[in-house]
Amino acid sequence: MKNQLTHRILSWASIAFLLLFFPIYDSFNGAGVRWLISLTVLTTILASAALSYLGFKKGEKEINLLISAGLGIFSLAIYFLRIYLEDMTLQKAGTAPVWIDSLREFLLVFLVLSVLGSAFLGILREWERSSFENQSSLKGRKQSLVRDFFLGTGILLLILIVANYISVIRNHNFDLSSKGVYSFSAEAKKILKQIPEGGEVDVVAFYPRPLENAPSSDKSAALALRRIRPDLEILLGQLASIHPGFKVKFINADVELDELAEFGQVSNGNILLRYRKSGSIKGPYPEQKVSVKDKSELEDLERKLVQSFTNVTTKERKVYFTQSNGERYSQVFQNLPNEKLTRLTAGLSFLNFKVDGLGFQNNWPPKVPDDAEFLVIAGPTVPFGPEARLAILEFFKKKKGKLLITVEPKGGENFDWLLEGAGYAFVKATLSQIPSQPGLVVAKSFRKHAIEESLSKKDNGVVFPYGGYFEPKAPKDPQNKDLDSYILLETGGDSYLDVNSNGKQDANDDKKNVPIALILRSANQVGLPPVNSQDPNSPPSIPETKSEEEGRAVIFSGTSWITDQYLPYAANYELAGATATWMYQDISLPAIPPKKEEIETVSLTDGQKRAVWILGMFLFPGLIAGLGSIYVVRRRRVGQSDEK
Repeated sequence: MKNQLTHRILSWASIAFLLLFFPIYDSFNGAGVRWLISLTVLTTILASAALSYLGFKKGEKEINLLISAGLGIFSLAIYFLRIYLEDMTLQKAGTAPVWIDSLREFLLVFLVLSVLGSAFLGILREWERSSFENQSSLKGRKQSLVRDFFLGTGILLLILIVANYISVIRNHNFDLSSKGVYSFSAEAKKILKQIPEGGEVDVVAFYPRPLENAPSSDKSAALALRRIRPDLEILLGQLASIHPGFKVKFINADVELDELAEFGQVSNGNILLRYRKSGSIKGPYPEQKVSVKDKSELEDLERKLVQSFTNVTTKERKVYFTQSNGERYSQVFQNLPNEKLTRLTAGLSFLNFKVDGLGFQNNWPPKVPDDAEFLVIAGPTVPFGPEARLAILEFFKKKKGKLLITVEPKGGENFDWLLEGAGYAFVKATLSQIPSQPGLVVAKSFRKHAIEESLSKKDNGVVFPYGGYFEPKAPKDPQNKDLDSYILLETGGDSYLDVNSNGKQDANDDKKNVPIALILRSANQVGLPPVNSQDPNSPPSIPETKSEEEGRAVIFSGTSWITDQYLPYAANYELAGATATWMYQDISLPAIPPKKEEIETVSLTDGQKRAVWILGMFLFPGLIAGLGSIYVVRRRRVGQSDEK
């Protein structure tokens, strides 16, 4: 009797533990806890199988329970094999064999069938056991056994409900779309799992419900947003299964006004990512918005989310603005509202940068503070002295520091001492593009780069007023060229050199597409074409390296575009923020493929169309009529033979 009770407990426990294993295993990140859960489930299944085998030796046939245990162990083996293949894909990134994903999907089918088969056979065996005991027991004992069986079945159903609830909370589902539209790629999961210990990322999506209307909302825009929300709920719901630190919430900004107090000015069609460190109870928090207002924008949503996640979760870094050489951050411009950098510094603080000034109080020049990781030199009007130049070069090249530089064409500092190492020189000139607005250019000609990839408003261009440009210039000594350079942004073919600065293209004003933003790096990583490039005419892209292993600098040929007057226009704000965050970016967004569903079309020739028409009009109806006639004739013959 005691042996039968042990059999029954282990049998029910093995079924329950196997069903609960998969949602519970992914709920923990610690390796020790996961090993403990795995060993517990495996030990229970093996113990149940061992008792069944020993009972079989004694003549008690429990083949169903043995097969159930075997399928349970087989399902665990498949599960861990799929995890191993996923880790292999993440480690090898783009070099992983393409057959791995197909193999994981194939194994998933066997995993589901094995789990269901194991649970079904286990329950079937318990049913058989109860039925057999009922037949060989007294009436009272029979009632007790029936009650115990239904009680056990009820407990199992309760466990199934709990397992289903946990699965819903963890949002385990299967993406059957061809491009994985409703799930994150392996590369994205690898990045999104890297939430700092104890931190949380709030993902707040502002979208109306499918059947919800607001009088103040734009009807056409609201309809498009209502269509997007169900897809977003599926995709964003996956974040909780990637890491428990993600907290997803949906708010209708036109209706749920009481929920908007902590988010400031927001509108529907945006997704806000906000990072809260461990123990932080009061803002402001690092946050960034992602705009998705049309179904087509879902194709690049994964890449934008990963970029925003990286921006807000990066560790806090100290950024210094130099202010001793007449820069925009100095006291000289604090009384000029349009020339200040208040909006830029506020934006950097939301990207987890701690902003401070670098001037005489910090013994600058020539000493760069020891805790400086990032220097912003915004439009110096007074040239740097030899000591300051040497300190900046040492910070950039030897200490692998980061520089964001904007040249002031009206000032005396042209940074030729830095550009010489990259084979470029700054040219003072007036560039115009828009009639009657001399010196104003809307630059849209971006080169392929991680900074450009993260800009959602790049088609609007960058409003770039009162700037010069860069031109190639070989250094006097070839050994002085020790920096790699790459063009980030050009003016475009519509701009021209406005010699008279009158906003008109005169006879001697030539159209010129010139660089206005350069990327400089201290490592030899720039200018190489992609290894797997399919288009040999496409511009080379920069392979990503570890940001801590190289100095990075982005230099612009103008300063006014980042001032409070022009920063809100077009893609100016995005470009400034993306440039700052790229300084510490070690990921490559092109490695995350866009989720674009390709609809394959089939064109039929005239002969194929005729064949389809004949099949549909004559062959299939004739075949059905012929088979029906044969069936009717045979039935009649059978009936006549029975009568005789």
